Amino acid sequence: MKEEQERLLKYIGELYEKRRVEKKIGTQSDKAEPEHDHIVQAGKKIRKAREKKKMTVEELAALTDLLPSYISEIEFGEADPYMTEIQSISKALDVELSYLFEKK
Repeated sequence: MKEEQERLLKYIGELYEKRRVEKKIGTQSDKAEPEHDHIVQAGKKIRKAREKKKMTVEELAALTDLLPSYISEIEFGEADPYMTEIQSISKALDVELSYLFEKK
């Protein structure tokens, strides 16, 4: 189980890092890459989990020490958070990372 968790953390980190680099050097195309779909889907799942707990963006932000606007950007797949931020959000929402990034 620990190996699986470590692989998932590595995969998630690579997804976000790849998108950060693409944005920085300007090679990101208008067409979404398949791996970027995972980022957008994770954001949607974060929002769904937050709403299920009847939690506002501001409340989640307070629990994670992140800005509400940044939480919104993550939920809409516009931000590229670091693993520590994703883990903090996951913990605050009491959801597994595997739920946020499971492949369909």
